[in-house]
Amino acid sequence: MPENSAPAKPMLQKPPGFRESSAPPSSAAPRPPGPPRKPPQLPRTLRYPGKPPARRRRARACCCRLCCWLSLILIAIAFLVAVTGALAYLWFQPRLPLFRIQSLRVSRFNVSGSDGGPFFLDASMAMTIQAGNPNGKMGLTYSDLEADVSIAADDDDGDVDMGTAVALGFAQGKKNSTAVKFAVVAKRLGVDEAVGKRMAAMYASKELRFRVEVKTKVGVSVGGKSTGRVPIRVECGAVSLKQAARGSATDSVLPHCHINLLRWINLH
Repeated sequence: MPENSAPAKPMLQKPPGFRESSAPPSSAAPRPPGPPRKPPQLPRTLRYPGKPPARRRRARACCCRLCCWLSLILIAIAFLVAVTGALAYLWFQPRLPLFRIQSLRVSRFNVSGSDGGPFFLDASMAMTIQAGNPNGKMGLTYSDLEADVSIAADDDDGDVDMGTAVALGFAQGKKNSTAVKFAVVAKRLGVDEAVGKRMAAMYASKELRFRVEVKTKVGVSVGGKSTGRVPIRVECGAVSLKQAARGSATDSVLPHCHINLLRWINLH
């Protein structure tokens, strides 16, 4: 061995538990695997684009079923009402009441005034209107009757309102007729000079004509029970004094009045 060679370095002792980084892992027992990771959950609205959630679909289905049932119930009720009404109509065969002017008398008719000055009308009239019930299976009930009487004009001057009379309501039995009396009085009713002179001339020749409009409410009575009443308006055409006198003398039937139901349905 040569004399100038370097002395060998002493080997250092490795501490207990030392492991080199490049050394393969020891055969120690592996660590137990952790629980599997769950995939990220998307919101319900993003899972099925364009498709509503199940809860909303169930609510919509319940609403649809409810609407269908309500529609079926309403259709069934309407059908039962229609069938009941048809059977009642076939059984009772309802007919409208009949009205006509039975008599018309003027006890006083005076037109006074001076040329160029005001004219006044003083008149008294008694009138009887016959109300008939042609139904054989039900009665009729009437509320108070209000009659508006006017003198019909032959030109464009318009009718002259003479006054209003009121009669008490009444009930009618089956196939019955009732005479309703009205009395109208006009005191110092101002009229135009030409209209006043023309009315005086027509009264002297019995050509003076009167219009009558009666307002009341009528209901149906069956088996002692009455239904609600509906408003009607009875319109009687112009009847002259000559025509009324002839009808009273010969007991002939004067023209019938026509009925206006619910203010817009005209029934003759």
